[in-house]
Amino acid sequence: MVLHSLRVQGISTMVIKESDLVNKWLWEFHPTSIQWRRVRLGIVPGKEMAKEYMVILRWADAVFIEDGQVNIVEAKLRPDAGAIGQLEHYKMLFGRTPEFSQYWLYPINLILLTSYMDLEIVELCSQKGIRYEFYQIKE
Repeated sequence: MVLHSLRVQGISTMVIKESDLVNKWLWEFHPTSIQWRRVRLGIVPGKEMAKEYMVILRWADAVFIEDGQVNIVEAKLRPDAGAIGQLEHYKMLFGRTPEFSQYWLYPINLILLTSYMDLEIVELCSQKGIRYEFYQIKE
């Protein structure tokens, strides 16, 4: 869980978490989509190894299905280039996650959700075919 103090809409300073950003954005823009939050991606090689794998498993902030497409979301209050690699890794792992086997043939969109505009990261996302979503929580 990541906590930051950010000025929201120039009104006040409040503490928000990345999960708040994801939840409010999904509620505002995708309320009727099938959605999962804090989603484990990849394969756990068995019950006996589950505890050990909890440390190295990958967790997307959200996955939602809309218009016959899978959307994988990574939220960052302050975006960085590492989030792009995370999303690309999640795309690869999605096709290996047994719980999502019914969606494996759907097109996959990658979304970097952030409350901070970083034009260099916007450009990098554009080059990689990743959607950069700038969203600020309203009071």
